[in-house]
Amino acid sequence: MLSARATGSALLKVRTYPGFDALPESYHRLFEEAGSQWYDFSLPWFRNFAGTALDAGDKICIYGVEDEGNSNIPMAALATRYKERPSAFFSPTLLSSLSNFYTITFSPTGPFLKGDTGEVLGALAKGIANDAHRWDLVELRPLDPSSAAYPQLIQSFRAVGMVVQEYFCFGNWYLPTKGLAYDDYLKSMPPAMQNTIRRKKKKLEKTGKARIDIITGTEGLEAAVNAYSRIYLSSWKRSEPYPNFVPGLIRTCAEKNWLRMGVIYLEDQPIASQVWIVNSGKATIYKLAHDQRYDEFSSGSTLTTHLIQHVLEVDKVHEIDFGSGDDPYKKNWLSQRRERWGLLAMNPSSLAGCLGILRNVGGRAAKNVWQTFLRNRPTHQSGPGKLKKES
Repeated sequence: MLSARATGSALLKVRTYPGFDALPESYHRLFEEAGSQWYDFSLPWFRNFAGTALDAGDKICIYGVEDEGNSNIPMAALATRYKERPSAFFSPTLLSSLSNFYTITFSPTGPFLKGDTGEVLGALAKGIANDAHRWDLVELRPLDPSSAAYPQLIQSFRAVGMVVQEYFCFGNWYLPTKGLAYDDYLKSMPPAMQNTIRRKKKKLEKTGKARIDIITGTEGLEAAVNAYSRIYLSSWKRSEPYPNFVPGLIRTCAEKNWLRMGVIYLEDQPIASQVWIVNSGKATIYKLAHDQRYDEFSSGSTLTTHLIQHVLEVDKVHEIDFGSGDDPYKKNWLSQRRERWGLLAMNPSSLAGCLGILRNVGGRAAKNVWQTFLRNRPTHQSGPGKLKKES
């Protein structure tokens, strides 16, 4: 147990767990409820991530906030990773969210996802600050800045004496689609794009040798995974740094009935594939790939429209989003944009934390923190990394 604090009728304590298999059964419901709002808040998402996308030397730490006065009911969980020893002598001790470029949205897990922040995140921040590791830096990303948890995280880390810097991660293009008919969606697109989609679709159909498969469960799943892998290798995309993550995610989504995976075949040769995730009334266009040797058919656009029709007419989703990134083509398909941001909390009582503040915040405030550090002269020494963007 790291810390405890009384909050109204609750006595909150923070425990740490070294992995998802170590979590008590009571935490499963917490993750299940979170997963009903976004797939990458769910336990199946984190299990696949932990099994396929960690770097050498990474260790998992799950901070759990529990109500000691109510049978240790979990109130929140934060999935993180760290390295036991920094990679270099002058590297900081860094605690970071269990996320990377595969993650569209990260968040602590708990009831505050619905707007009730309470004192839970305050207890969580205090537990992290009191951890025996004495973290120099704590980095959480990519977060939804419009969520109830986001400002509370900033406030909570500042309340325990850390200096917090916000920074931009990426844009996320999306479209509210509640009650939207597929034909009306097509009519809303630029006329030139409508004509191109219709013309290329007809050209593909005229071959008489093309078909589109949509996989939503385990039937035909492995053939679809193999087809995706073949297409990806023939596409313009770089090799996956974690080659087992996407196949693992596809299988996980199939088991949970979240998968909407489309494959176009031409003469039984897979030429385009897309992985979509449908969860809680929202559809995410997660992974795209097409074989550039068949660009004359615009197979990627044809498959996108086919899957949009499916999620609108069959799944009746109320939102479609295009994952991470501001690629110019995305706004032609989905017209609205939101952002994901990161937080870096820096410890002013350590040398590495102070250097992080000097590097990422600057100005008079950083100078004052540095002078305070020199007066206190702590013995723990290490050094920080640098933010991509200062806000």
